Amino acid sequence: MSNVLEKINNFFKEKSWIKVFLIVLMLMFISFQLRAQTADMKFAQDNEFLKNMFSDEHGRMYLLALDPYYYLRLSENLYNNGHCGDTTKIINGKEVPYDLYQYAPPGHPMSWEPPVICLATLAIYYIWHSIDATVTIMNAAFWVPAVLGMLLGIPIYFIVRRVTNSNIGGIVGAIALISAPSLLYKTSAGFADTPIFEVLPILFIIWFILEAIHSQEKTALFKKDLKNPVALFVIIALIIELIIGAYLNITSGESVVIASILFYTISLAFILAGLVIAGIKRLKGNDVEFELFALLAVILTAVAPKMWGAWWYGFDVITAFLVIYIIALALLKSQVKIKEFVDIGNFKNVVCLSIFYILGSLILLTAIYGVGTAISPITSPLGYKQILSTYSQATGWPNVYTTVAELAKPSSWGEIFTNAIGSKTVAIAGIFGIILSFISLRYGKFKFDVKYALLLAIWLSVTLYAATKGIRFASLATPPLAIGLGMLIGQIDRALKMKNDIAVFGLGIPAGLFGLLIVSKYTGKISQILLPTTYVPIIAYGFLIVLALLIIYKISDIVTAINNKKETIIKLSAVLLCIGVVIPQLSAVIPFTTAPTFNNGWKEGLDWIKANTPKNAVITCWWDNGHIYTYEARRMVTFDGGSQNSPRAYWVGRAFATSNENLSIGIIRMLATSGDEAFKKGSVLMNFTHNNVSKTVEILNEILPVSRSKAYEILTKKYGLSDKEAKLVLNATHPEHPNPDYLITYNRMTDIAPVWSMFGFWNFSLPPNTPNEKREKGVFFKGTSYYLGNGTILANVNVYGNNYITLINSTNISTAVVQKVNGQTKIVGTFKIHKLYIKTPLGVREIILNEDGQLSEFIRIESDGRGHAWISTRNLEDSVYAKLHFLDGYGLKHIKLVKASIDPTNFGVQPGFKIYKVDYGTDYLN
Repeated sequence: MSNVLEKINNFFKEKSWIKVFLIVLMLMFISFQLRAQTADMKFAQDNEFLKNMFSDEHGRMYLLALDPYYYLRLSENLYNNGHCGDTTKIINGKEVPYDLYQYAPPGHPMSWEPPVICLATLAIYYIWHSIDATVTIMNAAFWVPAVLGMLLGIPIYFIVRRVTNSNIGGIVGAIALISAPSLLYKTSAGFADTPIFEVLPILFIIWFILEAIHSQEKTALFKKDLKNPVALFVIIALIIELIIGAYLNITSGESVVIASILFYTISLAFILAGLVIAGIKRLKGNDVEFELFALLAVILTAVAPKMWGAWWYGFDVITAFLVIYIIALALLKSQVKIKEFVDIGNFKNVVCLSIFYILGSLILLTAIYGVGTAISPITSPLGYKQILSTYSQATGWPNVYTTVAELAKPSSWGEIFTNAIGSKTVAIAGIFGIILSFISLRYGKFKFDVKYALLLAIWLSVTLYAATKGIRFASLATPPLAIGLGMLIGQIDRALKMKNDIAVFGLGIPAGLFGLLIVSKYTGKISQILLPTTYVPIIAYGFLIVLALLIIYKISDIVTAINNKKETIIKLSAVLLCIGVVIPQLSAVIPFTTAPTFNNGWKEGLDWIKANTPKNAVITCWWDNGHIYTYEARRMVTFDGGSQNSPRAYWVGRAFATSNENLSIGIIRMLATSGDEAFKKGSVLMNFTHNNVSKTVEILNEILPVSRSKAYEILTKKYGLSDKEAKLVLNATHPEHPNPDYLITYNRMTDIAPVWSMFGFWNFSLPPNTPNEKREKGVFFKGTSYYLGNGTILANVNVYGNNYITLINSTNISTAVVQKVNGQTKIVGTFKIHKLYIKTPLGVREIILNEDGQLSEFIRIESDGRGHAWISTRNLEDSVYAKLHFLDGYGLKHIKLVKASIDPTNFGVQPGFKIYKVDYGTDYLN
């Protein structure tokens, strides 16, 4: 047996590339497996009803989140129309794709060039659909992030391995990245959005730059060796990239789609070819010319703007590093005495490398995008604070971004670290690892080396600074922190391999004991970690096979060293340390599940709109689900996740929060027909009020509820507009041929009432930057209700942890506030209800109970005697939303329920996805 193990060990030593290949394959499989967990729909807990609600007719789960449905619609348009628009229109004499549904009317023109995510989606679709005809574009989109996510660990592994010369460190760093909770969620299967494209380019660019720095001693171009195959490859690649990029920039119309596909294909081909060339040279034991890796970095930098708008931050980080590194080398190269302890590097070649990368990138960027994009690494940071700030109120309208949780400023470094990599401990270890990377142990001795650590330190500093401005930017710090953790483990691994007694027994034995302790703690979860999902069997069992091969190799490696006590401790300790670090990270995200928002209940309602409403119908809703509505119903929406920060946030919030039905209908009629015409910059009212938003809103709120003639009188007599000006305003607010409108309410809208009501009650006379907590808003608290018989109803609503009980019988209505004190349930008081609504199958009762009450209550009893209850702040007791969603339109004359379907996404009334038709009537034209 020992002879077999020795042969295996010798084989892997002779063919070391096989070990590296297996490690890379393992990391790719782990990444996919973690991201594929969502497809199992574990959130349903084997409830077949829920599984069926959140999957298509073939049992494949719908996409997660909201924004992916925007890109899904664009992908389907690209497949069906040859461009991403719903149609094409002539604008300024040119035919352009046009989005009919987003922020409509009027919608907006689109670029001929498709987003890269749409091309990736269709690439997977064409391959998969050729095998299985039941596959849809949505099914293909579902797997885009998981497939691309397989690439995440590769650059991390090679970066850490390059810096520390440790496979163990590379594995730890890669797994730290691919299992980081925030990144995992945003790149999991089903989250077919752009975050994967925010991370991948910079990872590979920095890997290529570090490889170029490592290879700085060898050059071909800069010693004018033009016969060198690498030099020829670099020149040819740059010329072709320049030609294809310039063609993409100057071409127009449908040719842009073909040019885009050609550009991406050629760029990818050059990158793959470059990696193959580098791999072959390394296998032969030859050094690689730094220009080859610099070329790959330049090509990917040229592609990066098509993947993410803030691509420039990576370019700036690398440029800053190269400049500082050159300065450091200039200062150090004259210090002869320190050369033994400091890796100084080749000053001339580093300068050449820097010129090649910076100048090459700028030339390609200019050719592909124009001068504006090429200089954005300079201009964009100048407005950095404005870009990161979510509290700018420059327009005078409410700022929706102040209510988006991920744009809020973090309260502590702990919050940043947890969001970045899941744990403060891991983050601190990562920072320590980057600091330690200034010391190189690659060659078995201590040496100060700035070339890797400097870049990583700059990268981490920039991303952590960005994270202090908005918690969503914490994920930018995930890669450098993961690399730092890998470097820490890699440095420990290298210290052990120095075979110093202090290192072996002072580090090795504690590291081994740490690993054993972790394994014993997580024993019950190891089977889940090894096989988190079998949804894609070839990946699941492929991973186990690859892992088995690596385990066999490692066993052979340890067994062959069994006679050497130090060597055995070193190898065992390194493996156990690796296991001890990665198991808690993997355990934290296994199992991982999240439910889609889109479901078959909503699909039923939206399909009804698609089949039963005219093409010019508009859906008015709160912005969060707008992308889902446009995708499934293919009808215009007032606003959505791509247009939420607009004046429409105020108007839609106002339409739902007001108790004035005529005002609500007037707002909806205006938005559905003329969009922003009445209040946009340059409109009659904005010019008349000298761009005073508050005054414009005041005028519109006064004229929207009344008839056209009354509104004309108000505009001309009260405010002094001319006849022509008044009629132009009325054409927008009281149109003769309005677009039909359908309101949608759903259960989660009850939970987010503080958001839409705050915008609806917005006081424009307050300073624009008044904190949200000081603005008026309303809230609903949810609970249950029961019919107890003999005319008795009991309602129980949880309000900030206390139970607010209402007991109603034929003679009395009483209330109580119940609280748990020291484990005992006690009545601690009562509460005053201003208005009480009781809805039963027999009808609705409306009762004023206490003029001084600041709370109101809605009780809804269904035919089975069970129901729901809501306590609201008084300002929402007669709101249009409450009457629609809780009372099915009771008390409203012109907004009628036309369709209701199941809403499984949130607690509340069922059916909870409700569609209402708005009847404008004709009286408003009088």
